[in-house]
Amino acid sequence: MESPELSFTLAYVVFALCFIFTPNEFRAAGLTVQNVFGSWLGSEDVGFIQYHLRRTSITILVHSALPLGYYLGMSVAAPENVGYVQQVTTYYVHMTLQADCHVTVTESTQHELSPDSSTPVEMLTLRVESINPAVRPFGFRINSTDYSDFREKLGAPIRLSPNVVIHQTISDLFLETFRAQVELNQPYTLPGGQELELCIGCMQVPARTKLVRRCHAAGADNESECQQCFCRPMWCLTCLGRWFASRQDQQRPETWLSSKVPCPTCRARFCILDICMVR
Repeated sequence: MESPELSFTLAYVVFALCFIFTPNEFRAAGLTVQNVFGSWLGSEDVGFIQYHLRRTSITILVHSALPLGYYLGMSVAAPENVGYVQQVTTYYVHMTLQADCHVTVTESTQHELSPDSSTPVEMLTLRVESINPAVRPFGFRINSTDYSDFREKLGAPIRLSPNVVIHQTISDLFLETFRAQVELNQPYTLPGGQELELCIGCMQVPARTKLVRRCHAAGADNESECQQCFCRPMWCLTCLGRWFASRQDQQRPETWLSSKVPCPTCRARFCILDICMVR
C-alpha cells in the first residue's frame, strides 16, 4: 500500500503545479493569486501599475514558497487605449509607448486543430522593440484571427520578417475590402453640439459610422429595399463590418458586398453604399 507521506507528496505536487500553471478548473474555483489576494491587490482598471506591482510581488512570494522553482508564464500582449503596448507575465509587466516601438512578426506556425473548434489555427510570434534603450525587447504570440484587431489598435505599421506569410481568414479579407469601399462613400457631417460616443460593440474607439440611405434602387418588394436608419452614430467601422459579415451566407462570399443586412440597433435594412464615415 502507498504510504500517507507519498500520497500527500503527490497531492501537493499536483496542487502546486496547478496553482502555478493555473488550469481552467482552478480559475473557475477562484484558486489564483489574483482571487485569493484580490482585496489587497485592488482594481486593475483603476490603478494598473499599482495593481501589477502588488500582483507580481505577491506572486513571487507565494511561488517562491513552493519547492518547485520559478515558472516564467506568459500572457498575450495587446495595445491599450492609453498609448502603451503592455505584456503581463507571471512575474513581470513589460510596457512601452506605442509611439516608441517597432513591432515585427517573426514567425507564423500552423496547427491542424483548435481546442475550441475543428478549424486550423495559425499562431503568430511578434517581437516588440523600443527606440528607448532603457526598455528591453519582449515577444508574445497571438492567434492570426486577432491580428487585424491588434494592428488596428496599435495604429502603426507592423513589419514582417522574410518568409513570414499570414493566412488571413475570409472575414479578415472581407473587412479590408469593406473598409476600402466605405471610405469611398460620401461622409456624414456630425451636427453641431453632438459628440461622438464610444462604439457600443467594442467600447474602445469612437463610433465613426452613420447609416444614411444613399442607395435608392428598389427591389421587387419593400422588404428588399434599403431603409432609412435614424440611429445616432453607435458603431465603429470594424464592428459594423463584422456585423455585416456575420449576416452573410458563409458559403457564398462573392455575394457579401452586394447584399443588404438589418441595422444592429433598429433593424432598418441597409447596404454597403449606405454606410458613411463621420467627419
